[in-house]
Amino acid sequence: MRKMMTALAAVTMSMGMAACGEAPETEVAAEEGGIAGTWKVDLDSASFENDNRNFTLADGQFQCDSCTPPYGYAANGEWQTVDRPGVDSQMIEVVDDNTVKFASRLGDKDLGGATWTISDDGQTATAEWTDLGGDTPVTGKTMYTRTAAGAEGSHAMSGEWAVSDVADINDEGLTFTYAVDGDTLTSTGNGDSWTATFGGDPVAIEGSDSGVMVAVERLSDNSFRETYSRDGETLSSTDITIDGNTLSGVSSGARDGSVVRWTATRQ
Repeated sequence: MRKMMTALAAVTMSMGMAACGEAPETEVAAEEGGIAGTWKVDLDSASFENDNRNFTLADGQFQCDSCTPPYGYAANGEWQTVDRPGVDSQMIEVVDDNTVKFASRLGDKDLGGATWTISDDGQTATAEWTDLGGDTPVTGKTMYTRTAAGAEGSHAMSGEWAVSDVADINDEGLTFTYAVDGDTLTSTGNGDSWTATFGGDPVAIEGSDSGVMVAVERLSDNSFRETYSRDGETLSSTDITIDGNTLSGVSSGARDGSVVRWTATRQ
């Protein structure tokens, strides 16, 4: 969930300089309630600002206008080749005037999919999704509110949508851990991990095929910044603050100015 909450993130898609002599203080801070430990995101705490999606589904074609760069493919229920980070084929099935099913894969590995259902008045939508990219499948729902109508004659999914809420995400998608060892921070989630030096160069995320890298800074004793990039371009950053057993995160998208705020509780 921490990756999903990163504007990007998601995600989204979707980062303090510590001298060697400061490592003992880092370890003591972790023992006294610092960042080290296992955390679980509180879904009710999530709020979204300017986190929009823009799609066009018409004349047998799907186009993601908010993607960078925008791309599209045939919406005929068959697998289509795409050139996206971590994905090489996608499929869209138009079930009816208010329902669309998506699926993605990389090679012969299924990555998951989603079913979008648009309300009868066309003003809200719910995406029920499954993410198969980790060690354990993660399921959940994302709710959207329409902010702009699609072109006349296009499918009800067309137009601009703002994320309004998330729900029903299982624990594997909400739980993550941090560990501190001297001047390095290690993060592990559901099938991916990274170890980065405070103030050091970006490192690859093990278990991810998207090419995203992460760098980490220490902003103060109990505040940190993770910066996510690909091919040298910053995608997003997440500022993390620890207050006892509560972790507060603010994830900001570099491309669209989106902001996602959330908290997690130490387990």
